[in-house]
Amino acid sequence: MVASLLTACSATQTSQPKSPAKKVENIVINKSPTDDREYEYLTLANGLRVILISDKNSEESTASLAVGVGSHQNPESQLGLAHFLEHMLFMGTEKYPEPSSFFKFVQARGGFSNAYTSLDHTNYYFSVNQTHFDEALDQFSDYFKAPLFDPKYVDKERTAVDNEWTRGRQNDGRILQRVRGETGNPAHPLKHMSVGNLETLSDKPNSELLAEMKQFYQAYYSANIMNLVLAGKQSLAELKLLAEKHFSTIKNNQINKPKVVEPAFTAQTLNQHIYYKPQKESKQLIIEFPIADNSDNWRQKVNQYVSYLISSEEPGTLGEYLRIQQLANSSTVRISPSYYDNSGLLQVYIELTDKGIVEQDQVIAATLSYINLIKNQGIKSSYFNEIKAMAIESFNNNSKANLTRKATHLAASLFDLPAQHILDSSTIFNEFDPNAISQFMLQLNPNNMRVWHIYPEAKVEKEIPYYFGQYSNKAITQQEINTWTGLAANIQMQLPSANELFNPELDKLVEKSLAQPTQIYNENGIEAWLIHSEKYQAKKGWLEVLINTDLADIDAQYTVTSSVFKEMFSRNLVALMDKAGRAGTSVSISNYWGGSIRVRMQGKSGNQSLLLDKVLDTLANFELSQKQFELSLQKYQEQKRNKAKQTPADQAGSVFNQLMYQTFTDEQLLMASDYVNLTMVKNFRKQLLKRNRVLIFAYGAYEVDTVKNMVSITSAKLPVERDVIERYKRQIMPIHKGEVLNYKQKVEHTDVAVLDAYVSPKKSVRNSLVLELINSQFSSEFFRQLRTEEQLGYQVSSMAFDYDQHPIFMMLVQSNNASYKDLKKRFDKFKLDYKAKLATLTDEEFNQAKQAMLAGLNQPADNLYTEARPYLIDFIDNVLDFSTKQTKIETLKQIEKQELIDLYQSMLLKKNNMELLIQLKGSK
Repeated sequence: MVASLLTACSATQTSQPKSPAKKVENIVINKSPTDDREYEYLTLANGLRVILISDKNSEESTASLAVGVGSHQNPESQLGLAHFLEHMLFMGTEKYPEPSSFFKFVQARGGFSNAYTSLDHTNYYFSVNQTHFDEALDQFSDYFKAPLFDPKYVDKERTAVDNEWTRGRQNDGRILQRVRGETGNPAHPLKHMSVGNLETLSDKPNSELLAEMKQFYQAYYSANIMNLVLAGKQSLAELKLLAEKHFSTIKNNQINKPKVVEPAFTAQTLNQHIYYKPQKESKQLIIEFPIADNSDNWRQKVNQYVSYLISSEEPGTLGEYLRIQQLANSSTVRISPSYYDNSGLLQVYIELTDKGIVEQDQVIAATLSYINLIKNQGIKSSYFNEIKAMAIESFNNNSKANLTRKATHLAASLFDLPAQHILDSSTIFNEFDPNAISQFMLQLNPNNMRVWHIYPEAKVEKEIPYYFGQYSNKAITQQEINTWTGLAANIQMQLPSANELFNPELDKLVEKSLAQPTQIYNENGIEAWLIHSEKYQAKKGWLEVLINTDLADIDAQYTVTSSVFKEMFSRNLVALMDKAGRAGTSVSISNYWGGSIRVRMQGKSGNQSLLLDKVLDTLANFELSQKQFELSLQKYQEQKRNKAKQTPADQAGSVFNQLMYQTFTDEQLLMASDYVNLTMVKNFRKQLLKRNRVLIFAYGAYEVDTVKNMVSITSAKLPVERDVIERYKRQIMPIHKGEVLNYKQKVEHTDVAVLDAYVSPKKSVRNSLVLELINSQFSSEFFRQLRTEEQLGYQVSSMAFDYDQHPIFMMLVQSNNASYKDLKKRFDKFKLDYKAKLATLTDEEFNQAKQAMLAGLNQPADNLYTEARPYLIDFIDNVLDFSTKQTKIETLKQIEKQELIDLYQSMLLKKNNMELLIQLKGSK
């Protein structure tokens, strides 16, 4: 059980009990015309609300149970209690007393389990092979009926929570959450630390931890403030029986969902400057306005309307103005109407340049000027109708989400939305209400504002309880407001024009004539492939255009140069990508090996030829200016320096990849970046367009002639004379049997991390699959012993995968209470001890694991993108018979149990592999 903590805590007031919930009938859940799943809503006799999802194509079944209590309800005597309870809940039940037994059960059957604690709810969820759903639900539901709360696991899970706290106390997002609490109303629960640690979660005078936790559970874990989603291959009738069988006996305390009553701000804490020096390098200005909670008025779409206008990157808008004036690299807006439970925030996030830091008054004034422009000229039915049309078009052609993600999302959303509109709420619009928008906009004024200054030069002095870093704050003065207002009056901006890329008439149904990837063009160093979707053809597509080169792998300077060029290229596409995304097509730019440029388009296919022409025209012709170069280089350097401030576990993963592919280290790249200049970037573009091979892969609603036209568009942007290369992909390092590579380094963190990987020198799809089968048993036991029993770290995991068909088995732990030497010794002992455990694997357990893996491989795709992914991976890897997935299925069927024992012995215990040991040491 790995928790994903989101936010804060404290005591709150609870409403009086209400009468028992009654069964709700005849509520039809509205769904998209493209959604072939079936849905049903019901309320059990105990008041528990349930959504059922039947998906006849799913090989997995999933459940999510959300409880309407979170960190806001933490008592001040035990900060972090809601999160601690989430941990303790999995430590066994009366019927299933073994700790973490549920995690072991689902993982051995192709699934997983997880949970998170947020401000206002806690969500528990899992997936499992559909044939084991009934058994899994029997265990899962028992946590909410008869948990043991064994006292012997109190200190163990306190340690787990403490490990989680130390892992995140250098995280800027978590620190800013604490600063938000420190600078708001001291009576609001956000004031208090929410994660918990050994200090806050402890026995105290008049407060015994286990007793308070049990009291918290008895008070709040009530069926009538729970939402349950069950989803799987089962019919709605079968899912309904499972819901009633396993969850109808959860106790109903007849309580209302607790609600925070304390205001978020006092008069003294409202209009403030807040300064924070970030742990990672970043330069941000956040201009935020407290707003009334308008969640109940979601049909008016006021928040969507305001966000649509403020976040626009169209010519003349706030985002473009700040970029042109070189005050900001980017800007965006976030509206959270119930952030504080009883009120919310509108936040404008601005990534500043160095010039923007110096001229912050101008940035604030521009923001206020644009808000005033919206107030005075921007409240129009034409914008409202455009937003509505886009929302409906998107919903009517949306892609099914992963079943577990969908279930988890719906369980939480049911607290805020009526069941009937849980899926289509984005399309439900009341009539255009200019007065409602005007009233909302009145809140966005300099007398109702807080400004966050986040950059390394910030002057700070106050400590942040429980977290690294410092902050300071001071009141916004009337003189400053006058200055901003005066500057704003002289700034000229404009509202966005109608989005010409949104044109549903361009999106046509395409006949499915190509069931397999088919090469439709291969001349002059350009190859194009097309395949039509088996199930999700309607009006959507996934297009990849890879300008494949090897230039950047010449040396470190060229590697840096290619990344800086990509950043400059992306900067010049901001407005186009924003407009395309709103119209239903996402456009992204990324680097690939050798400095290759990868253009990806996903979504409505009708406008992608036009978009590709604009993107490639920009690639070939945008102005490479000195100022843009300096901004892009600076961002690159900041990103590289920030990698050294990631968690040790994340850094270990990065080091592993760097070593496996023998790429330059971040330190080498940073040194090389000092010698990169604009002339080198200009030369790189010329060489990129000249020395390459162009690979085009189209999946979905594209005609053959459309893709050929894309070839013509691409060819027209390239020089007539080119140096055509063979496909280029960087190869992994030579793997030598018996070799041990040990990488040690100090890191800027208090924790340590150890990553121990075993890499086979022999390519083998079969052995990769055998390792996955081993790990389906190994990982839960590894987690149980090192995390649950010994508490050697919060992040404890093992994994099996391959690089270029070389099988790899890896163990990883991040810890705040063990040395990297001790962790390595524990890894070795566990490996040796597990040999006997693996030998006891029964035929039934082996077949369950094998069938679960087969079910996963045979799982029909949920949408066009999951359907396309295996083909695209093979295309990029130059496996042009596109056989990888089917080869795995056929090979897996043939694997015998003894192969697990034999490979474990030869690869993990003997010297028939290369061991790559990464040990990162923090300051503690």
